[in-house]
Amino acid sequence: MRKLCFVLLLSAFSAFAEIVSESGTELVFRQSDGLEVRLKKHPERVVIGYLSMAGVWDQAGGRAVGVLAGKNDGALPESMRDLPKVGSGMLPNVETVVSLKPDLVLLSDKIERHRGVARQLRGSGIAAVCLPYDNYRDYRDILDLSCRLNGKSVNDFPVLRAGAEEIDGICRKAQALKSPRCAIVFAAASGLSLESDATNSGQMAAMLGAENIQKRSHTRRLPFSYEQFLLEDPDVIFVVMMGEGDALRKKFNRELMSQPAWRELKAARNNRVHFLEPELFLFMAGADYPQAFRRMASLLYPGETF
Repeated sequence: MRKLCFVLLLSAFSAFAEIVSESGTELVFRQSDGLEVRLKKHPERVVIGYLSMAGVWDQAGGRAVGVLAGKNDGALPESMRDLPKVGSGMLPNVETVVSLKPDLVLLSDKIERHRGVARQLRGSGIAAVCLPYDNYRDYRDILDLSCRLNGKSVNDFPVLRAGAEEIDGICRKAQALKSPRCAIVFAAASGLSLESDATNSGQMAAMLGAENIQKRSHTRRLPFSYEQFLLEDPDVIFVVMMGEGDALRKKFNRELMSQPAWRELKAARNNRVHFLEPELFLFMAGADYPQAFRRMASLLYPGETF
């Protein structure tokens, strides 16, 4: 039994899934729910049922015949911009997907309705796999799986190899420096919460040697406690916003930054409160992960060059 492997990086892999067996023509993949799915290599008619996976599949040399509709087709890989759309929002339309006669459909395992779509597709004899994509290690694992399905490895792509080596170098340099304590605040219309190492931004901060005041937890986000926040007094505060940026900034300023106690925080006094770019930290950065790691490292370790 072998776990998905991305040999260029040193840190441990998440155990969300396993390749149970692999041959030259197919592999058996165990999803995070324990279901084992048989996937043929070199699929010729692939449908992307979760937009974030479009770029990963393209990076691995894969082609597609259909993709979920998004707000901006320009964000898709060039090879997928004019493809038939198989649904909108977060949900593929099963009938539309079946009409394209796919031999593989990529879906998300964190959306329950995607699991239902996968069951329907498998009932029609179509291979469908549900994958988690919440953070950098998920990206790395999905990229490895996608390369394998296309009969290649990550090392076959010089750009992927260079990106992995760059991230590895950034992390090694950062981990050799004095660890700052950080807080990652997730700001949404519904309120504020603190992110753990299980989130995309939290995992990146941990890989860069920072200590998160929200201790390691299987829970991605926990309710925000202003009193606890003040007690912990982090060196750096990151803010990840989900939604309309200006409105959320005003909300954050009104609920936190306008409070007298806020100005006493170490991070506030030292101008180390940073609103992170959503395209690099809220959404999956994909091919831009080296840029995202470099950006966060420069904020955690000001004065250092990465």
